[in-house]
Amino acid sequence: MNFDYASFTDLLKSLWRGDTAISGVLMSMLIASLRTLYSGHRRADIIFESLLCGALTLTAASIMVYFGVPKSTTVGIGGIIGFIGVKKLSKYLSAYIQKRFLDK
Repeated sequence: MNFDYASFTDLLKSLWRGDTAISGVLMSMLIASLRTLYSGHRRADIIFESLLCGALTLTAASIMVYFGVPKSTTVGIGGIIGFIGVKKLSKYLSAYIQKRFLDK
């Protein structure tokens, strides 16, 4: 098996541009783990927060495709999700759904 440098370079360029959903997932996981590490959480908290942020970013990427949002925003969305965190996003979304749909 030979290493194809050109293919590897193309892969890195597509990850950097945000052409694939995995780039947003990786950015989300990186920022979430750095955020929780900086806050002094336990190793298990760091792992689970980064995995949850990555899963949420993957979900957001599929929703973005449905609404026609450019793929180049995937890294930015992943960064935002990783920075805010799953607990805060859950709180915000629950409050929004409560106001929007259940308080009528």
